[in-house]
Amino acid sequence: MDEYLKTLLEQIRCKKARPYIRQELQDHMEDQIKENIHAGMDYESAEKEAVKDMGDPVETGISLDRIHKPQIAWKLLLMIILISVVGVLTHIMIAGHINRESASGRYVIHVMMGVAVMIFLYFLDYTLLARFSRMIAIILLAMCLLILFFGCTVNGVRYYVIIGGRPVSIQALMLFYVPIYGGAIYKYHGLGYTGLIKAIAWMVIPVVLVLRLPAIMTAGLMLISMLVMLTIAVQKDWFIVQKKKAIGGLWGIFMVMPVVVFLVMYFRNELPSYQKARIQAVFSNSGDANYLTTTLRFFLTVNKFVGSSGTDVTGILPEFNRDYILTYLSSMYGMIAAILVCCVLSVLIFAIFNTAMKQKNQLGMIMGCGCGMIFLVSFLINVLENLGAFPPTATFLPFISAGGSYIIVCYGLMGIVLSIYRYKNVYPRHVKVSIRQNKNNDRIID
Repeated sequence: MDEYLKTLLEQIRCKKARPYIRQELQDHMEDQIKENIHAGMDYESAEKEAVKDMGDPVETGISLDRIHKPQIAWKLLLMIILISVVGVLTHIMIAGHINRESASGRYVIHVMMGVAVMIFLYFLDYTLLARFSRMIAIILLAMCLLILFFGCTVNGVRYYVIIGGRPVSIQALMLFYVPIYGGAIYKYHGLGYTGLIKAIAWMVIPVVLVLRLPAIMTAGLMLISMLVMLTIAVQKDWFIVQKKKAIGGLWGIFMVMPVVVFLVMYFRNELPSYQKARIQAVFSNSGDANYLTTTLRFFLTVNKFVGSSGTDVTGILPEFNRDYILTYLSSMYGMIAAILVCCVLSVLIFAIFNTAMKQKNQLGMIMGCGCGMIFLVSFLINVLENLGAFPPTATFLPFISAGGSYIIVCYGLMGIVLSIYRYKNVYPRHVKVSIRQNKNNDRIID
């Protein structure tokens, strides 16, 4: 049997798949051996017959090699190329409108950096991120904690970290915590309420630290994304718990309780004045706090379906190339331009979730869903904000908004999604993320 398996595995080029294929075939042959012995054969004859039933090792190995090999997500790549082209053209037009060529140049540089990060993570193998997930999570948490006390200031805004001589937003960097969270809680697979409590702790700690920055929107984005991931994990029987009670308790505690705490802080005037003003802007019909929301709603009434509205938003809206880029597109080129951008992003986000949910491997599924949630929630908030239906806040439209840190993070998250797709036919339903090498340099499960 060992010689048969050795010959078969030599036909499989993807070394990552070999230990899982070997384990599956070995289990199958051992079951067949038991049946043969039960039928009256001695062990040696039973083993020979089981091996014979498997067929020629070379032909079987070649057939398995065709199945268990890395895949390229061509559709996802084409959509990423399309959204990148849309983003570059948008910022070139913005730069031409405001006579600042350097603005589009910076965006292109950030896209190139993001693509480099995406390619790196694509070839890295997402299971490696899961293997070191706790270490990566601790590093991110430590960075966040240090910046709370020693954060530098860039353009009057605190809480940036300098990497390679360039300022990087810690709020953007913390979004990488979400897919890493999937790898961290995967290690509790098969545990009961103890594992669930540990998973909750890994979710709460970063949210609390990000809230202290303060970055309420980023904290909310992370909380919702990780809460959905944990809900999926419970639903998929990762934890030996009563699913309905666990899921109900999670959403009751982490959705209802934050609303109660927020309302208490609001009415006790414990929120920063600028945050309270933004909230009042959505419901108030007068006052300075309502100015930006009123302006956004005004543009909805004057923008044409096709063509310019005749109003220059660049002198009216702050961060028009970032938070309010959809309003800019609607005003300058018609609402059809903003709708088309939203459609392209919607298709991309749908494809990300489709890729994740079709994964046989549960680790890839949960990490892919985490990436998709970041894109989905940030997209919805940005759209609602541009419609004047959400309090004005620091947000971003994935891949399109200006802001180097968020652009790079978006491409990095896509790199993880592409890596998940790449190995979709390599890994089985469940894998061990702690792996060692045997004497033949094949990776085997501990």
